[in-house]
Amino acid sequence: MKNRDLQAILSGVFNFSVLKKLQWYLIVIAAFTSLIAIVAPQLVEKKRVIEANSSLFAGVILSMLLVFRTNSAYDRWWEGRRAWGQLVNDLRNLSIKYYEIVRPNLAEREQMAALLIRFANSTKDHLRILDATHSRAPECENPVSEHPMLIVEEIYSVLDQKRREGRINDMMFNVIDPHARALLDILGSCERIATSPITESHKSIILHIIVVYLLLVAFSLAPEFGMWSVPVVLVGAYMVLGLEVVAEEKEHPFGTAEEDLPLDRICVNIERSVNRLLLCDSLLPRDVEWGHSPAPPAEIEFTTSQVTQSV
Repeated sequence: MKNRDLQAILSGVFNFSVLKKLQWYLIVIAAFTSLIAIVAPQLVEKKRVIEANSSLFAGVILSMLLVFRTNSAYDRWWEGRRAWGQLVNDLRNLSIKYYEIVRPNLAEREQMAALLIRFANSTKDHLRILDATHSRAPECENPVSEHPMLIVEEIYSVLDQKRREGRINDMMFNVIDPHARALLDILGSCERIATSPITESHKSIILHIIVVYLLLVAFSLAPEFGMWSVPVVLVGAYMVLGLEVVAEEKEHPFGTAEEDLPLDRICVNIERSVNRLLLCDSLLPRDVEWGHSPAPPAEIEFTTSQVTQSV
């Protein structure tokens, strides 16, 4: 086994982030289980309780519900990651095809680069608002930044202007359009994830079953094991409640928590890619080749420093 794989295993084993979030719940469960361990042996017969609990299928039901809950939450997280991966690809394709088909000068490249980077950042801010508020009206005015739909409208305005100038024909526009249109498709997919969490009734029934299951386990173990039933119940509580906590975090992938999607890093990567494809110094000689007048030295120097800082 490679050292890196061993380190990953050890880091996972000694990661107690979920335990820290559950510590107060576990303290309450430990106190309640201790009370049951003291009282239960005097109230019920050992054999009867154990036989009654073994005939119940609460554990099976709980397992099925937790598997469904965890898978549903992870599917939302993974779907959001796929959407942002697709956004990176479409913005790169849009940058390349705009540059090669339109043959823009430096000012036009800067304009398109700014629009594409603004779209990524405004989408990030917009989704974080929706993820925090679960608003059912994602088309409403965004209080933090401009709405991504308005930026897509500006992108189409630029493309339409180039078509009216005769620099893009219908065939060329059809090559660029799928990537511009995909921006709204990705935005809609992410809005659906952010505004449609798992229903409250589904969450509540899972929590009710967890509580009932832990009570049944405590009552079934207390007559036989006494106070030793406390650590056993705590281990079971940590497992089932830990899965619920993890699912709750994965259900909202666009926030700022540690395990949410790294939207800030993705936006930085998008900015680097767009700047490299549209504002790199190596593109300046092609301006002269295409008949564009070269930019003044000061402007070229300013643009170069911007690209260097962003890359």
